[in-house]
Amino acid sequence: MILILIFGQMILHTETGNALITNIPQVESSGKNNSSVTECTTYNHIIKHYCQYYGVAQELVKIVIEKESRFNPNAVSRSGAIGLMQLMPETAEILGVKDPYNPRDNIKGGVKYLHDLFDVFDGDLELTLAAYHAGPSRVKKLNRVPSIPETMEYVDYIISRYGAADKKSPIYFSLTEDGTPFFTNRPK
Repeated sequence: MILILIFGQMILHTETGNALITNIPQVESSGKNNSSVTECTTYNHIIKHYCQYYGVAQELVKIVIEKESRFNPNAVSRSGAIGLMQLMPETAEILGVKDPYNPRDNIKGGVKYLHDLFDVFDGDLELTLAAYHAGPSRVKKLNRVPSIPETMEYVDYIISRYGAADKKSPIYFSLTEDGTPFFTNRPK
């Protein structure tokens, strides 16, 4: 039992007094998602336009933007990803994004990229998100979410806020590629 407590990423005590060990942050149930992405942003009209055009769910895009940049159009990651949807310069160029710092260009490119990834991975949300985070070639090669802790956390974070948190699922134990124990709600 001590080992489980050491390796669990989050420990919550439910109303019944039971302990829950999970890698998915708890989303409080208030009838609707309490995430900041449900709040009105200055980018809602842009998100709505491109989500309708490319057929991608607006709520998903808002969650991706929140996770990627916290709605900061000037965000730059350690790896060089740029803007609201954190597009890598090479990816932005392929998608025709002229100015990745421009919210309209960045959102258009990011939503198109999500659309394209959904096509590549036959609509599989987990694989699409993993490919958005870790790159499509790695996900295609493995045909699963790579055992990279940051990518696994990314996928779980977004899915938990996109509505999958309401579904009960078992907890799986796995080891990452470097041998780190990892608890998840996703089978290997």
